[in-house]
Amino acid sequence: MIIEDRVYGKINIEESVLLELMKSGPLQRLKGINQAGASKYAIAAKVVTRYEHSVGVMILLKFLGASVEEQIAGLLHDVPHTAFSHVADYVFTSDEHKHEFHEKFHEQIIKNSEIPVILKKYNYDLSRILDEHNFSLLEKDLPDLCADRIDYSLRDRVAMGADISRIPIYIKNFVVKDKEIIFNDMKIAKQFSEDYLEMDYKYWSHPREVAMFQILADALKVALEKKIISQDDLFQDDDFVYNKLKQSKDKDILKYLDKLNPKLKIELDKKNYDFYSRNKLRFVDPKFVSSDGSIRHTTEAFPKFKDELKKHKDWIEAGNYIKIVAY
Repeated sequence: MIIEDRVYGKINIEESVLLELMKSGPLQRLKGINQAGASKYAIAAKVVTRYEHSVGVMILLKFLGASVEEQIAGLLHDVPHTAFSHVADYVFTSDEHKHEFHEKFHEQIIKNSEIPVILKKYNYDLSRILDEHNFSLLEKDLPDLCADRIDYSLRDRVAMGADISRIPIYIKNFVVKDKEIIFNDMKIAKQFSEDYLEMDYKYWSHPREVAMFQILADALKVALEKKIISQDDLFQDDDFVYNKLKQSKDKDILKYLDKLNPKLKIELDKKNYDFYSRNKLRFVDPKFVSSDGSIRHTTEAFPKFKDELKKHKDWIEAGNYIKIVAY
């Protein structure tokens, strides 16, 4: 099967297990879940689905020489995402702001689908694939690189029309050392880190983006409290849940939904605000191979960039006191 991917180009997927998994119900459901969550209703360019991202992670892992088993894990890693992606984390929030609500359902959703039968058919161990600790290229803790983190950052750059001229350079300069994705050039590592930070400032953690996530989350909270939707409904797709909200004709819910449009404008005001909200912390400090062969983090070579990361962390942790001024 030839895939024309907008980040990696043309690639041929031949492994039958991957092709069958891509056709499975849980993967097909992800075609109806936008990675942008709430902001897709205000920003037309945000058209990256969880399915596209999952396939992209699989392709990147293949490019990096990962085993088929790890490619399977990459393909399945977003299966438990709810409708509107990380909006659920604003509904079921925690003090840690880790945005990991969907991960609680990973095993349950996979085991209650046709996926175990497919994996058994091709002699893959479900329990190993469910444990992300077995796959260091797929998932790593901040601030290191991993296929998941790399793919969504590059894919969103393409979708949002940001500068994509360096993407081929990044892909060419990824190397795998000791089962970890690093760069073979420190300047390219720094450029990637800066591009990633730019995406968080301009898009993922921009106060207007955070506001939209909180607004939709508040609508969902009302709908859950009034039993207009159930938690199980969240494991359908975006359109299914959104239509239930609209068709409820509940005045409180519709008031929230009316705000989700391109005309939404906000101001930040600690003294006069409608709500306080914050996003999860996102940044990278990739490792690279230095000229003497040693492995170092980007901040070790560029101390000023370390200061930038500290400012970014402080900005995220401060959160946003948001006043809606127009919609």
